[in-house]
Amino acid sequence: MCGIAGICSQNDEPVKRTDLEAQIQALIHRGPDQCGIYLSPTGRCGLGSRRLSIIDLAGGRQPLSNEDNTIHLVYNGETYNYQVLRAELEQIGHRPRTHSDAEAVLHGYEVWGIAGMLQKLRGMYAFALWDETRGQLVLARDRFGIKPLYYTNLAGRFMFASEIKAILTQPDVPRRVNLTALETMLTLGFVPGSDTLFAGIYKLPPAHFLTARDGLIALEKYWELDYREEWRLSGPEAADRLLELLQESVRLRLMSEVPLGALLSGGLDSGTVVALAKAGMDRLDFPMGSLRPPHAESQVLPNHRLKTVSIGFEHPAYDEASLARELAQLIGTDHHSFTFTPGDFDDYPEIMFYLEEPQCSATAVPLYRLYQACRQLGLTVILTGEGADELLGGYHWHRGDALMRPLLLLPEPLRRLMAQSPLPMSSAARRVLCRGHREIAARYGDWLEVGGEDYRQQLFLGTAVAELRQNSHPLLAGWAEKLAELQTDDPFQQALWLETQTRLVDFINMEVDKMSMAHGIEARVPFLDHKLWEFCAGLPSRHKLNGRTEKYLLRQATRNILPRATRTRSKKGLAAPYAYWLRSERLPDWAESALSTGSIKRAGLFNPAAVRQLRLDHQAGRPNLGSLLMGVLSTQIWFNTFIG
Repeated sequence: MCGIAGICSQNDEPVKRTDLEAQIQALIHRGPDQCGIYLSPTGRCGLGSRRLSIIDLAGGRQPLSNEDNTIHLVYNGETYNYQVLRAELEQIGHRPRTHSDAEAVLHGYEVWGIAGMLQKLRGMYAFALWDETRGQLVLARDRFGIKPLYYTNLAGRFMFASEIKAILTQPDVPRRVNLTALETMLTLGFVPGSDTLFAGIYKLPPAHFLTARDGLIALEKYWELDYREEWRLSGPEAADRLLELLQESVRLRLMSEVPLGALLSGGLDSGTVVALAKAGMDRLDFPMGSLRPPHAESQVLPNHRLKTVSIGFEHPAYDEASLARELAQLIGTDHHSFTFTPGDFDDYPEIMFYLEEPQCSATAVPLYRLYQACRQLGLTVILTGEGADELLGGYHWHRGDALMRPLLLLPEPLRRLMAQSPLPMSSAARRVLCRGHREIAARYGDWLEVGGEDYRQQLFLGTAVAELRQNSHPLLAGWAEKLAELQTDDPFQQALWLETQTRLVDFINMEVDKMSMAHGIEARVPFLDHKLWEFCAGLPSRHKLNGRTEKYLLRQATRNILPRATRTRSKKGLAAPYAYWLRSERLPDWAESALSTGSIKRAGLFNPAAVRQLRLDHQAGRPNLGSLLMGVLSTQIWFNTFIG
């Protein structure tokens, strides 16, 4: 696991080594073990890497080069099937210089080309490859965007990095706010798609590769799920196959030459990962098969007791620490629990330095604390349970949308009357019912939307409003058209696809990567194995959402490895009690300063009077305003950190 960066000159001005050094110095937290730079003889391209050593500790130094030194690679991630690919490449005649998994990428590019090689990779990755012979730079990102990669093209220089801060080390990169992205963030809670809050700096989309050559940039997608129903399996058959794929996915992610542990919340997703990891590590004949590394120290040692880590909360509505302890005891792990307190919010300015973009939530704070605890325990690799909800429809709104769809056929006056009634339903459900969107792309946005619509319309200053009107675009622009290309008209399956394109990549995976790498931790996500997703995408909806039961198939698949209480428990999810914290009459000095009239005026984004009213109404107990207020505070901290 690493931090990578680089610069490619598209004019006659050569890349300077000092610029590359500045970039990788900004990424030292991602790779504390080794740094390296490659600068092409002509100065056309430079690559930099900060390495966190996981596999081939001694030999896997980066940048890597092929046999004749014409192709050079910096790589962030893990290729879990690299042993199979390495054997195939050696049969062809390639002679890798190291045991690093990145060698499969380097030599695979020579044999199969970029598109062919990416089809073969199984893992999480973001990499940059310079082909000296062709004068071509290639960037690529894994299928689910587990690992980040940002880029900008400015004044004859194409720059990229694992984190935006490495791009910002270059003095010619302007620090300007992308107002359209900010408006979207305050609506959805995060920034979806290729935009960032920094104008002119973009995310490489997941499952895409980019080529830059002779001043021309091309972007191409190499993988897509279509959710076409392909499997005719009974419930038990599908559950057995799901478990087999999960076992394989977990086994692949156990390879490590450094201490490995797992997060455990006490819920279904993390419980499944931990139970399967414990079973794999306890086998005397470590079940790696043909994937066993050639040197003994690369495998997890048999009889090593798996360490698990959880976080509890002083606020009882958020606390699941006792459930995690009970499940850890049942599975037999060496469990460690830490408690989140309101004082942990004081880490938020530092967290923003790593997060790099504001959000309308504060889940990054307990995540930061969790991975900090993992590092304090001496762990370097952590298995985590993200991705299961997007894989099998585990969020409450999936069930809510199924219940709501028939009601959308009612006349508008009746829908509005029902939405305003005392019937038990969430504020999001009332919004969906009132607006009555029949298209899932629009309705998906309605479900995710941050509360406080009336306040949001008043937040921006007049100058910002004018610019937004000139540059505004539909919130989910292009998604409805893309949905028409999917080979399913099932709104549930379409919603799963939308989640893979948005919230999974730009909120869940981004947070996990940034908060884990802030502490030099590699987070591995077994539920985000593309073989597993290709299987589940081909299953009918009833295997995922069965009546009122979300993730039905996973609950069935784990019937022999998890207790019934864990399998039947409703999803709670990691959250932070920021709404309660924001109701305090006085916040810590750093937060009060960020929300002060003077600070808001200096940033020039928000109307100070509107922010003050939003805060007063939230403190008075008006519901559904906490997320919007958190978004404002987050934006102010972000602006002070990176722009102002």
